[in-house]
Amino acid sequence: MKKQFTPFLFLLIGLTTYAHPNNGVISITNLSRQHIVIEVDGLQFTDCKNVFTIRDVVSGFHMVKVYGERMKTGNSNIDKQPVIFSSNMYVKRDYYIDIIINRFGRALTDEQLIIDDRYDDCDINTVPKTDNNFIKPVTDETFAQLKETITNETFDDSRMTIAKSIIDQNYFTAAQAKQLTQLFAFESNKLAIAKYLFSRTTDRKNYFIVYSAFTFSKTKEELAEFIRNYK
Repeated sequence: MKKQFTPFLFLLIGLTTYAHPNNGVISITNLSRQHIVIEVDGLQFTDCKNVFTIRDVVSGFHMVKVYGERMKTGNSNIDKQPVIFSSNMYVKRDYYIDIIINRFGRALTDEQLIIDDRYDDCDINTVPKTDNNFIKPVTDETFAQLKETITNETFDDSRMTIAKSIIDQNYFTAAQAKQLTQLFAFESNKLAIAKYLFSRTTDRKNYFIVYSAFTFSKTKEELAEFIRNYK
């Protein structure tokens, strides 16, 4: 019975994760030769490739800025970073907004209703940023189901395999990450899953609450060191 239930739950989780009827997409394509910096709602992204895409953007106004390469101003040593594009854009429900920086460094915009996956690119940066409204954690109902799936596994190794498969398809709050960490018996496995969950957590600033899932101070210190060095 367990083996029949698990694939069904994975399908349910997949549908829950990728069905975002109220969300849109912002995509920025850089056709110029300069390196750009992108800022969305105050969050800056510096490691941007030719195409930069943020999915699951909640409908509403979002401040989008694109900066060009820093340059010296006159005879001074002060760096100036020119603004290529700046707009408080309204993202409509189920719309794809495309911002193109052409070869001359000028910005062009367009938008299109998302009716299928024809606007998906194969060479993109899909950015799961945290502590903002781009990414939604799993619902309480779905979280309860996936917890049950992990708990039904007898051994930690099996739980780890199932948990990682689920984590790869979803995002979680820090409180949910703590609960998942507590499902493991061994301290080393708790640490491993806590590290694995960090990149899929929507409110990383609250990740300190996960420390209480551990028994030993050394484990807490190791997790803290991992978070400090995380890129």
